[in-house]
Amino acid sequence: MICCLIMLGCKNEKQQEKTLLDEVIKIHDKVMADDEVIMKNKAQLDTIAAHATDAGVKDSVARYNGLLNNAEDAMMTWMNKFDPDHMGKTHTEIMNYLNDQKKSILQADSQITTAITSSNNYIKSKGK
Repeated sequence: MICCLIMLGCKNEKQQEKTLLDEVIKIHDKVMADDEVIMKNKAQLDTIAAHATDAGVKDSVARYNGLLNNAEDAMMTWMNKFDPDHMGKTHTEIMNYLNDQKKSILQADSQITTAITSSNNYIKSKGK
């Protein structure tokens, strides 16, 4: 009986870890899809800058490109630091790590969403 309870507890812990990891990966996948939009917006901003004669436009383009670059950097930094291998770690350590990673990727996602939205609005205002 005790052995069954221990096995159920371990299975439940592994399921909790898998569920949280799946949540982190789902956010990551959404962020990766946004990378295409970042690249498209950067190209459109470069086109706007190339045809601009007004220094204010060039400054605005530089600002929006900076937002997109910073958002992309946040995503890449998270990806480079993320370690899905949890061998030798306790359930608590794994859950703490994954919760921290979820917070980090959500921050990157928020930064990306803000950069895309603001650059989209600027691009639309320029008729592109």
